[in-house]
Amino acid sequence: MIFGKQGNLNSWPLMRSLAQHIRSNSLLRNSIYIMGTTVATSAIGYLYWIVAAHIYSTQDVGLASAIIAVMTLTATLADLGIDSTLVHMLPRRETGYAWSLTLNAGLAMGTLAGLLAAAIVGVILPLFSRQFTIFGHYPAYTVVFIAGVPLWIITILLDQTFVAERAANNMLLRNTAFAVFKLLLMVLLVQWGALGIFSSLVLAAAATLIGGWLLLIPCLKRAYCLAVRGIVGQVRTMLSLLAWNHFINIGGLMPMYLLPVFVTVRLSAADNAYYYTTSMVGTFFFMISSAVATALFAEGSHATDNVLHKTRSSAVIISILLVPAMLAVFLGGRSIMLLFGPDYARQGLPLLTIFAIAAVPDAITNIYVSVLRVQRRLRRAMLLNLGMASLTLILSWVLLPILGIVGAGWAFLAAQIAGSLVAEVDIIRFYFFSPYPLRRRGREKELSRGS
Repeated sequence: MIFGKQGNLNSWPLMRSLAQHIRSNSLLRNSIYIMGTTVATSAIGYLYWIVAAHIYSTQDVGLASAIIAVMTLTATLADLGIDSTLVHMLPRRETGYAWSLTLNAGLAMGTLAGLLAAAIVGVILPLFSRQFTIFGHYPAYTVVFIAGVPLWIITILLDQTFVAERAANNMLLRNTAFAVFKLLLMVLLVQWGALGIFSSLVLAAAATLIGGWLLLIPCLKRAYCLAVRGIVGQVRTMLSLLAWNHFINIGGLMPMYLLPVFVTVRLSAADNAYYYTTSMVGTFFFMISSAVATALFAEGSHATDNVLHKTRSSAVIISILLVPAMLAVFLGGRSIMLLFGPDYARQGLPLLTIFAIAAVPDAITNIYVSVLRVQRRLRRAMLLNLGMASLTLILSWVLLPILGIVGAGWAFLAAQIAGSLVAEVDIIRFYFFSPYPLRRRGREKELSRGS
């Protein structure tokens, strides 16, 4: 009993100190909330599809999930890099009209691009598969789809606004509400069939967008207003960043979208079930460095002078979180995969182990791309991401028939190692051989602060 009391007495100051550190460290705080958003939406999303599988027919679940996949892919392509451009620009805008004008310009572009892309895809989608001819027979599907794409883009832009303002707790709140609300709506709309599943997503996005705008935007204390005068000029100033950011994002997402297709084509649908399930488990590793890198990008957009210090802090945060996760896979990976069944454990464990190893070079490249974005070296960041994506896909196409699903893992690992080597060479060159080295600049800034 004495030991238990002593432990409780000692734990409270430690917990208070940790909580204070998180509140005072915006990089750590933003990283935790971004990761929390992914965990919360994934957990509730898993429940969402379990419930859907029990109350909807298999055909309804399959059709709805396919339409949702098309909608999110269309929104991703129509985003045009606006989300990352807002993270670049919003922190440096003056509170009030200037900040509001930049945000409104991004929202206007996202809405127009989303409507155009949704209309085009909605028309041509039935031509590619008879499964989507339902768009022609039931106009409600087309209406919801065309509304859903721009809504999805605007919610992404709202979330990235919170990230840019180092208030990712608002993103966590909105996404948790969205996940819960879509689950409730999906149950209520069960009589609508596949349209009920699809509509629950779109209606929940609309509701949480309105709620987030009315309740969470004012919390940023940026004096938002409906600024429109000068919006065309604001759009022009954003164009130089949009293309670079868009292709950087596309390069990061290409393997995630295309590797399941490659596995299905080069192997089989059954092999893709093993691959896809394992990759979903593996996203936990990649989520850590991705969240911290996004937070680093936001920090650097606020102040570029301390990016070197923030980069070191990011590496420490990732190491603290990633090492235990990797050990859990090395020691208990089989038990994790057995939750899906013996076949998944046998087929997926080697791939999961490769993904765990690949998380290290992936963290290096994620942090490096964020630093490049802060430094406005966007062309290099684009080339790196597109290069790694291309190498991953080419090697996967070659290795999958030879090695099975682990071929995709080895391809991803090889591409990430190549990317991390490029990053390290560039960092060494920039750090040691720059005419005015970073370490000297950082030291002079420390001395000036001390004086």
